[in-house]
Amino acid sequence: QVTVFLDRDRMLARSISTHDIVEAVNAQSLLLPAGNVKIGELDYNVYTNSMIKVVDQMNDIPVKMVNGVPVFLRDVAKAADSTIIQTNVVRINGHRAVYLPIMKQAGANAIRVIDGVKDALTKLIGLPEDLSVALIFDQSIYIRQAIRTIEHESLLGGGLACLMVWLFLGSFRSTVRILLSIPLSLCAAFVGLYFTGQTINIMTLGGLALTVGRLVDNAIVVVENTHRHMAMGKTSMQAAEDAVKEVALPMFIITITVFLVFLPIAFFTGIIKFLFVPLALAVAYAMLASFIESLTVAPVAMERLLRRRHGERRTEGRFTVLWNRLNLFDPFVEGYVRVLRWCLSHKAMVVVVVAVIFVGSLAMAPRLATEFFPKVDTGQFILNLAAPEGTRVEKTEAIVAQIEQLLRKEIPPSDLDQIVANIGLPHGWMVLYTPINGPHQAFLLVNLAKDHRLRTDAVIAQLRDRLAQEFPGLKFSFQTGGIVSDVLNFGLPAPIDIKVSGPKLADVAETTGRIRDLVARIPGTTEVQIRQGMDYPELHLDVQRTKAAYLGLNEQHVVMDLITGLSSNITLNPGYWIDPKSNNAYFVAVQYPEQALLHFEDFLNTPLTGGRVDQPSAATAVNPTGRGGAMALYQTPFPEGPTLPQVGTERRAPVMLRDLVDVTRKSGPETVDHYNLQRTMDVLVGVPGNDLGRVAGKIQEQLADFKLPKDIIVTLKGEADSMWSAFRGFGGTLPLAMALIYLVMVGLFRSWLDPFIIMFAVPLGLIGVIWTLLLTHTSVNVESLIGTLMMIGIVVSNSVLLVDFANRRLREGWSIEEAVVDAGRVRMRPILMTSLATIMGLLPMAVGVGEGSETNMPLAKAVIGGLLVSTFMTLLFVPVLHVIARTRSGDSGDPTILDASQAGGGR
Repeated sequence: QVTVFLDRDRMLARSISTHDIVEAVNAQSLLLPAGNVKIGELDYNVYTNSMIKVVDQMNDIPVKMVNGVPVFLRDVAKAADSTIIQTNVVRINGHRAVYLPIMKQAGANAIRVIDGVKDALTKLIGLPEDLSVALIFDQSIYIRQAIRTIEHESLLGGGLACLMVWLFLGSFRSTVRILLSIPLSLCAAFVGLYFTGQTINIMTLGGLALTVGRLVDNAIVVVENTHRHMAMGKTSMQAAEDAVKEVALPMFIITITVFLVFLPIAFFTGIIKFLFVPLALAVAYAMLASFIESLTVAPVAMERLLRRRHGERRTEGRFTVLWNRLNLFDPFVEGYVRVLRWCLSHKAMVVVVVAVIFVGSLAMAPRLATEFFPKVDTGQFILNLAAPEGTRVEKTEAIVAQIEQLLRKEIPPSDLDQIVANIGLPHGWMVLYTPINGPHQAFLLVNLAKDHRLRTDAVIAQLRDRLAQEFPGLKFSFQTGGIVSDVLNFGLPAPIDIKVSGPKLADVAETTGRIRDLVARIPGTTEVQIRQGMDYPELHLDVQRTKAAYLGLNEQHVVMDLITGLSSNITLNPGYWIDPKSNNAYFVAVQYPEQALLHFEDFLNTPLTGGRVDQPSAATAVNPTGRGGAMALYQTPFPEGPTLPQVGTERRAPVMLRDLVDVTRKSGPETVDHYNLQRTMDVLVGVPGNDLGRVAGKIQEQLADFKLPKDIIVTLKGEADSMWSAFRGFGGTLPLAMALIYLVMVGLFRSWLDPFIIMFAVPLGLIGVIWTLLLTHTSVNVESLIGTLMMIGIVVSNSVLLVDFANRRLREGWSIEEAVVDAGRVRMRPILMTSLATIMGLLPMAVGVGEGSETNMPLAKAVIGGLLVSTFMTLLFVPVLHVIARTRSGDSGDPTILDASQAGGGR
């Protein structure tokens, strides 16, 4: 911008005010069309161009005539190519820098935008040799790391799943056939995501990684059943056809179950819907593609790979022959059958034991920590600091420099990458994106080295104690978790935000202070601070209206002159200058230089706009030491003060701020926030560790007994409120999903009893989820709840396979006990294969083999824990429950379920 720096002493000597200079500058720099004029046979467009050619010419603008003599701008000010007065300082690794944030448009590809910026930086030319340009924060690094981690987990999980299938089947050809379902289903899922407007991100890739183990389930069922039919002596064509007909209905039910499990996510609102709808869509598309592929591609591939006509001898590989000779699985099956028969002989005991285990597990659930989203060690953290209110930005920068030195001492050089400090409040729209409220505040973004040895939490714990010792007069708080945590917490620097609202700010402030003291005593809280300060130094000006009126002034004139002198005229009466060489437009700002207002007296001697006034004599000149001056009395009702305006003279005495205002020093709020139209103050509460729910619950208990003044409202917001909202959503949608699954199975099975038996497998899975999270010190969060939903779909699918086959045996005339025993014997292999394939597929995700893997670890642990327990208990408890239910209903030999071939119109 172009800045006109005012010279207060020269303005006083010539009785020139800031208003005079602003009007002169704006009036002398215009570019306007004046219309047109017809002269002769031509019609001329008329342009009035009084735009200054170069900035220096602006100093020759006449400001005013005083005693018949023109006062030029150079006599009272100086125009120069300059910048706005700096209120914000950025330091990078201890040196001042210019920080240029670049934000992408909504829907734009982040990686493509960042790569474009990097490419543009390499093309910058003409830069000084001592000027360095570098990327300080590159979001694409974290995006690529997260994507690579998920890709590696998916590949490793898929390989482990296929290895598990190979060990069970002992056939390389069948394993290849099953492996083929993974890329086909994933490609189809990508197509579905593309046409529904989704992008490749952490959530969609996480959903696909979650389904890698599940994608082989349908293929496993078809392949294993085809092997069983070929063992009966059928040709490969006949075996593939019969195998598909036999499992088509249960596979369809299994796929529908997965859809219904994730359907309630569509009814979520807010950030949860934004995050997990893409994940649910990725899972749904992949599972649908897997189902279609298993009914179309799988039978054809099996027929080609295992082709054998009637009477032909099948040639098998050496490994398959060796595996069949070892016959390791059959003894395991026979052992399972013996255990199952024992359970059927002691049904009451089995039911009681399972019930006790389930109730005992539920009793352990309150011990689980709860949080909104799992914490991720991103290798960076933000240190927020606040000096005493009103501290100048220069002083705050000096404090930040000392803190930077402390950070370099406490963090080993091998673990520290860079420190970016942002001090003070920036100008313009950037103020919307900063947590800073004034020049006394700053935040430091500390990036640890890529291979840092110390965990971020450990570094923060160490720094928290050292900072409190070295800087007792400052307030500190830490933020961790990276971009995802900032989004989930809506940019707040703490996970718990207690909003205190009311009509009177004094009552709000008093209540907020008492709540802060109360919450600070609760175990598990840290860095309990009030966000809005109430001791910011202020100067209150009370304009003497009558005296101002005698001088041709009012409060608006005083305020306008003050705003212009202190903050420039840009906000009230902006001026512009267009550079004719570049056609770039610049603001023309009129204000005092910072060095002109170093003392309180300098502020009081600010010249104001005044009327025409006779120059006072030397004896009645302004007394610079007296408030309001001491001018001679010329027919004024005031005992002291400026003379009255007199018409007909070009002379006037300078009118200064001290002549018209009473100044009082006070303190007040640094910011005034509103919530639901009420004045609001916030108590920010930090929670170290991952048990946000327990700490927030204790705070709510204390606030419930807290006596509030009249009209004061206290609201708990922040990440804690979002967590409870998400948990309520899951609490409402989980029963809805269960009900939908049950009703769909009732329609497909044509039985009220069989779906009821199948649904009893769900509590068995919850046992495993609770104990796995408890033993691995994993919290209950939205990721682990999504994993629980996925686990429910898998557990139900295993029960469907078991109950469906038992009903087939019942239709063939078998007794109920023999039917469930044979169902367990036959379906044990595919159930174990699908469950173990899913577990092995998720094992890399649960272990966390890459950076950013903490995000999906709770999800994988919930699925694995639920499957480990439910798979074996399903093979034992569901048959027992099936026998009990059939026996009590008196329907042990004629189930109402239709054969899959009949339901599908087959033979």
